[in-house]
Amino acid sequence: MVRKLLLWLHLVAGLLAAIVLILLGVTGAVMVFETPIDHALNAKLYRIQPLSTPLGLNAFVTKIEQARPGARMTMLFLSPDDDIAARVSLRGSDGKPVTVTANPYTGEIIGSLATANNFTNKLHQFHKNLLLDAKGKLITGCGALLLIVLSLTGLVLWWPRRIWKLSDLKPGRRTNFDLHNALGFWSSIFLFLFGVTGAVIHWESETARFLDRLTYAPPTPPVPPVKPAPNTPLLGAEELANAAAQAVPGAQLISLMGLGNPRNPVRVAMHFPEDRTPGGRTIVQLHPTTGAVLAVQNSRDAPAAYRFVKLWNRQLHTGDTFGWPTRILACLISLALPLLALTGPLIWWGKFKRRDRGEEA
Repeated sequence: MVRKLLLWLHLVAGLLAAIVLILLGVTGAVMVFETPIDHALNAKLYRIQPLSTPLGLNAFVTKIEQARPGARMTMLFLSPDDDIAARVSLRGSDGKPVTVTANPYTGEIIGSLATANNFTNKLHQFHKNLLLDAKGKLITGCGALLLIVLSLTGLVLWWPRRIWKLSDLKPGRRTNFDLHNALGFWSSIFLFLFGVTGAVIHWESETARFLDRLTYAPPTPPVPPVKPAPNTPLLGAEELANAAAQAVPGAQLISLMGLGNPRNPVRVAMHFPEDRTPGGRTIVQLHPTTGAVLAVQNSRDAPAAYRFVKLWNRQLHTGDTFGWPTRILACLISLALPLLALTGPLIWWGKFKRRDRGEEA
């Protein structure tokens, strides 16, 4: 009776999620290499010849703003790779924003990202929400939950026969059955992790609040408001970066956001060597004119909820935990998902056809 219930649950979950899991598996496999693909597609915008020493941040900002008279830099993103250009956002005198790539060694503007090949960004959004915004995000989130159900019920259903490998390489019903069972077994733990981490990403805020309550974490204090002093000049990017480095020694600068605005904090993202996520998960909020530290979210001593949601969960889902070996593994497991989503319904379709013909299922 229990086995029949699990069979029914596995079938229904598989049929409901098949199309979504095929899409998520294929797009997820490509997204493992999202950044290298983006840089390859936009090599003219990103690839640079590294020199011995990059410009100081203030000199870099000055050169960029001189090249665009009347424009002020609002955001600076530095690549950890020395042969990849920096990304810079500027706001012109007309108030219109523009984002460009620039050589951090020379200060030369390479080109506007408005001309970039947007394939990887579209793919990323499709993987997150099927390009359907909130409705699509709910669909992919439910797909992650169904993947958890499929990986657990599939492992239980696999146990009686314990098929580890293909018994026949010839196309047919037996090969399809063996492929689904063997591939499902070997990928089950990874698919379970994909399901859990995917669900956490889609319900990130809710998960963080739940873990905060579970661990009795104190509430994060709000960032104090900035009170601009009259006739006080804004600090340069270099001084702000130095202030952030003093607040979190040992962390590498990733980005500066909110430059040029005396009424809001400057948000500095930093990256520790042990962080496996590509973005900076250590955040320092600074006063734009004094450099005073207004708030710090240090990934090394942040609450457990923050580290789980922003660090551990993300790097497990993307395969970044141990670098290239786990990225390649994540790619292969992602490609297994469409195969399972196709072979599973074929098994059931064959059973129904044989039952209609009066054959033994």
